[in-house]
Amino acid sequence: MTKRLVFAGLMILFGWMLSACKGQTQTTATPIPTVSLENTSAQPGGRVTASAEVVPVEHVNLGFALTGVVKSVDVQVGDTVTAGQTLISLDTAILEARVKEAEANLKVAQTQVDYLRRVKTPNEQIEKALAEVQRAQAVLDAANANLVQAVLKSPISGTVVAVETSVGETVVPGQVVVVVGDLSHMRIETTDLSERDVPRVRLGQTASVYIEALNREVSGKVIAIDQQAGTVGGDVVFKVTIELDEQPEGLLWGMSAEVRIQTDK
Repeated sequence: MTKRLVFAGLMILFGWMLSACKGQTQTTATPIPTVSLENTSAQPGGRVTASAEVVPVEHVNLGFALTGVVKSVDVQVGDTVTAGQTLISLDTAILEARVKEAEANLKVAQTQVDYLRRVKTPNEQIEKALAEVQRAQAVLDAANANLVQAVLKSPISGTVVAVETSVGETVVPGQVVVVVGDLSHMRIETTDLSERDVPRVRLGQTASVYIEALNREVSGKVIAIDQQAGTVGGDVVFKVTIELDEQPEGLLWGMSAEVRIQTDK
């Protein structure tokens, strides 16, 4: 009897301790920290800053469409030229000989046609002779075209910025021999505007342009945004063009600048 009472007492004590432990156990949820995601690479605020350079509104890199030897260089750096003015000429002795040869061949081919018609030759032979006339004419046209291309003329009015050849040198197609630019009207082109900043730039936005060499600031506005990216040192960049409200004296092609575009207006 006594053993049963002791056993029952132990069971009651054990149950009471178990209930007490359960009552004291609490589940505490660990808070999840909130992470704020920011694009730290994009420029903050209502403006975008970029490096830039001065470029003429219009300029051309000129070269010949055929291989030849330079006979004369008719301009030098700094000269003012008009559209259609001769800049450089190639030696045309060989080209002129080819024109004369082509003219002679055309004359022979035409004479043959006249003869065949006069002796009432079958039409089939006359048609073949006429085809020879057409081929001879094509050769003559090509020879005359090459003769014309031996003279390099400026397609625009402007200033000769560079001359990259001299008399006696051989030039080849694709080689730039003269650069002409209209230096009376300059623009600003950015050189490192990031892909993260270009979405904030819009046509017509105002810009402040600091010309380092002149120690002067000029106002302007965005007139063009390239739709194709470029790369500078592995970074993706977009070119933005700024039209200046005025062109300061002494502004030269290639001068460096800093552009600040107001993107909140």
